[in-house]
Amino acid sequence: MDAKGCSVMSRQRFRRHFLWDAVQLRLLGLSVCYVVVVIAVVSGALFLPLMFQLDHLSLSTEEAQRVADQFELLHSRFWPAVFVVSVLLIVHGLFFSHRIAGPLYRFRKIFQSVASGDLTVRTSIRKRDYLHEEADCLGEMVGALREKIARIEAYHAEMAPQLDRLKQAAGRGAFREVEQEADRLYLTIEQLSQAMEPFRTKSGSEMKPGPAPRPTAAGL
Repeated sequence: MDAKGCSVMSRQRFRRHFLWDAVQLRLLGLSVCYVVVVIAVVSGALFLPLMFQLDHLSLSTEEAQRVADQFELLHSRFWPAVFVVSVLLIVHGLFFSHRIAGPLYRFRKIFQSVASGDLTVRTSIRKRDYLHEEADCLGEMVGALREKIARIEAYHAEMAPQLDRLKQAAGRGAFREVEQEADRLYLTIEQLSQAMEPFRTKSGSEMKPGPAPRPTAAGL
């Protein structure tokens, strides 16, 4: 395997575990903010009463020494536990945010592919990711678009040979055959119009175009 292939595989492996997408960074930053707020509230609830108590006691009294010992003991036990819990929560937030940001990153790639006309994209996500229902809905949408476009392509493919037969019949002067081919072409156009009806490119307040005029032998 060349260096380029190794680089691509390493990026894919890194993205599988550490995406560092903008969404993931925001979610991770929000988790860190929550951790900081919880630490601030808990530390305030634990240390502020002791600090106020020390301020109101004489430093030479035995009670003041006892409160100071409690304050120092609490410091020695509280902050290591806070450090361990913070690391665990941040690591959990990293994996949690990745399971949300990963599918969103995949959805953006699918949207870009569909916008470029590629309807063969896979809409599946990893088993442990979140947003599986959204991925299923996205897959249904892409599948429905693929079926509708396939119908339009099929009717479009029928029109070319019909036009050729119509031109050949008109060249021979076979007006009866021209009329038959014109009827077949008009039927294909109607089917094509029906296949395109689900697509909306204008608002409901705008006028919709009327049906295509029916070709006749006299108009050829």
